Order: sequence, then structure tokens, then C-alpha cells
Amino acid sequence: MHIRTRNEPDMVTNQIIKLNLEPRLAALKTEGKTERQIADILSKESNQKVTKSSVHRYLASHDQLCREVVEKNNKLKAKVIELELDTVQARQELIDKIRQLGEKAEQDGDLKTALYALDKAIAALDSLDKRLGRFTAQPEVQVNVQSIQVNRQFNEFMKIVLEEVDLDGRASIVSKLKQAALC
Repeated sequence: MHIRTRNEPDMVTNQIIKLNLEPRLAALKTEGKTERQIADILSKESNQKVTKSSVHRYLASHDQLCREVVEKNNKLKAKVIELELDTVQARQELIDKIRQLGEKAEQDGDLKTALYALDKAIAALDSLDKRLGRFTAQPEVQVNVQSIQVNRQFNEFMKIVLEEVDLDGRASIVSKLKQAALC
């Protein structure tokens, strides 16, 4: 038994529906049979009179319903795409803002904050790539802030030392540092 949905046209229940012949009708239509041929075949197979007019009305209402479903489906797809694009744009704006904050921190000499912003920007980009299905597994890059701070402090120390020693002492220290770096 077929129960009409809200979207189905209001009409007297079609003979095709009453006899549950929809699947067979669809198969015959796929085979390229005419409405007259379909009516004849369905009449013989069901031992019930199925007219060409009944086949025509069913196909017309079915086609209209299919068009409505496709139209609603296309509208839904467009809405989903629109929402997805809005989400991607919002994430991109946040990533740009994080980058700007990182650049400002770097310009102000705040390397720790700049590195933190860089780390957050990378994480946000990875998240965006995953959402877009473009994520490729890569080794995680971690920045050790303490190591950078020690390097900065060492560089500042060396600058002071090199400023305080004479030219011969400076040349000797630089030479020893270069040799140590090569080892």
C-alpha cells in the first residue's frame, strides 16, 4: 500500500500505486517502452486493467515530484556550500589576524609571543586543511622557546664580550667559536 506524502500531488490514487506496480513501471520505462506498451504489459502481468492514461498520469506526477526533490536538493547543496565557504573565510581571517599579531610581536622584539602566534597559525592552517580534506600527514614541527631564549641570551653575551676585548682577543674568540661550530 502506498501512503501519499505531503509533497505528492492531490489526486485519486493511481492504478499503478494501488497495484504496487511502480518498480515494474520504472523498469519498463528504463527499457524505453512507450506508455501504451507499459500499460499493456502491466495489464497482462497484474491481471488488472491498466490504461495508457493511468501510466501517463503516474509518470507526469512522478516526474514533477522528482523535479521538486532535485530542486530542493540543489538548493540544499548550495546552502551547504555557502556555509562551508563562510566558515573557510572566517578561519582564513583568523589565521591572517594571528599572523599580523605575530609580526607585530616580532617587530616589538617579543620573540616568545611571535613564536606562539606562529605555532597557533600553523595549528589553524592544519585544522583548515583537515576540514578541506587537504591534510597530508607531516611531522609536527615544535619550536622550543627556551632554546631560542638561551640562544638570544648567548648572542647578547657574545656581543658584549666582543665589544669589551681588543681586536686580537676578538679575532681569537671568533676563531675558537668557528672551530667549535665545525665540530
